[in-house]
Amino acid sequence: MTRAPSTVDTPYPDRLSEAGLDEIHEKAITILEDIGIEVGHDEGRRLLAENGCDVDAETDVVTFPRDLVEDAMDRAPSSFTLRGRSSDADVQVGDGGYALVPTGGPPNILRYGEDRRPSTIDDYEDFLKLAHEEEVITSTGYVLCEPNDVVEETKHLEMVSRNLLFSDKPLAGSCYGADRARACAELVGIAHDDPDLSEPYMASTANSVSPRTWDTKMTGGLLEYARHGQPVVVSPAVMAAASGPATLAGAMALANAEILAGFTMAQLANPGTPIVYGLPSSNIDVRYGSFAIGSPEGALFVTFAGQMSRYYDVPARAGGGLTDAKTIDEQAGTEATLQMMLTLQSGINFVLHAAGVLDSYSTASPEKFVLDCDRVRYVEKFQDGFGLDEESFALDLIEEIEPGGHFLNKRHTLTHSSNFLRPEIYFRDSYDTWAEDGERDAFERANERVEDLLDAYERPPIDADIAADIDRYVEEERAAILD
Repeated sequence: MTRAPSTVDTPYPDRLSEAGLDEIHEKAITILEDIGIEVGHDEGRRLLAENGCDVDAETDVVTFPRDLVEDAMDRAPSSFTLRGRSSDADVQVGDGGYALVPTGGPPNILRYGEDRRPSTIDDYEDFLKLAHEEEVITSTGYVLCEPNDVVEETKHLEMVSRNLLFSDKPLAGSCYGADRARACAELVGIAHDDPDLSEPYMASTANSVSPRTWDTKMTGGLLEYARHGQPVVVSPAVMAAASGPATLAGAMALANAEILAGFTMAQLANPGTPIVYGLPSSNIDVRYGSFAIGSPEGALFVTFAGQMSRYYDVPARAGGGLTDAKTIDEQAGTEATLQMMLTLQSGINFVLHAAGVLDSYSTASPEKFVLDCDRVRYVEKFQDGFGLDEESFALDLIEEIEPGGHFLNKRHTLTHSSNFLRPEIYFRDSYDTWAEDGERDAFERANERVEDLLDAYERPPIDADIAADIDRYVEEERAAILD
């Protein structure tokens, strides 16, 4: 789906001047040309060497010529469309369009009325159902939560196959090594009856290891997706004061260099590959050594991602409903709202962690998931603005109503009040009604919303032969891996 532009333009909350953007680019080029990036993948180093990079045979550190990097950026498209299994599920990424994707990677789950525990494949299936039912979520993602009861070697098969069977929305796949990336690509080819993957169906997040490292697994996955023409979200998670300088300028320059290195490899592998400028960076809280994803510094990185992506004319990934809170509380609401507001205002086009994340990426929560979806509705409503035509000004109606009168019984009111946002969870009725209803807080009401969505879920149709082919592929690959 492609989202309509706002009726009233909201300016980007840019924090960098044009000179600042140029300076970050130049500092990143200096890192690439003079300091270098370690590339721990034989084929990746060979590809770079064949295209003019210098490779230190002892350290695997690669230095990149400016022209090679800038030429690679010129080949990257400004947008692409992720295709779902039905055309209604297609989503444009870039040029004003954006995908909202659930959280990715939490190994734990917190459900209403339960203690936090390791997540399972059953939890994973519930998150898939929520992602399919919540219409603001436009891509089901990949690791909505870690299925800890599945053996590590086959998790990618179990997750991607369920994605394809439980929803018709676009998805993401594993970038952890060429073999897993290839298997994900083959599964998606089966689901779309398009083994050559002639269109973008599946994004994948390729994470560099800061500082200045592209390791064997992630480089292999990045190259595999690029060769298949599938979008790569290049995303260094620089932690300012830990894996990067404590100064935001230094952390930003480092992240930018790692991103440009990933972009260059993707374009060398397959010119024109869709790429996304990913910046899930933030600072650590030096009191605890924790990654502070809900911090105002993290929000600044979100705005940086939006600006730098426009500088390079590619889509951006950053932000989401991010928080360091351990449960559904005031901290979770404050941090997630700040991050989500700036995410959408900054023009971010691929919003991983849009819904469900707690505890600095460590915990997924179904209740936080649906609360974040309401949060998205709030921000999108603000972004949409309002009309300024004669019908909207309603001067005839204003003249008709006597001083001190009311507009409640007018057709104009009935027609236009339906445009007001009506949240699914947040409570607006009177105190007495709230008390009579059991004085339920947002956590409890969110749990009711979760149960309603799970009860309403129905699998989208899929050709029986294709579903059987998906199951057969997983069985054969699982057997080969575990043999």
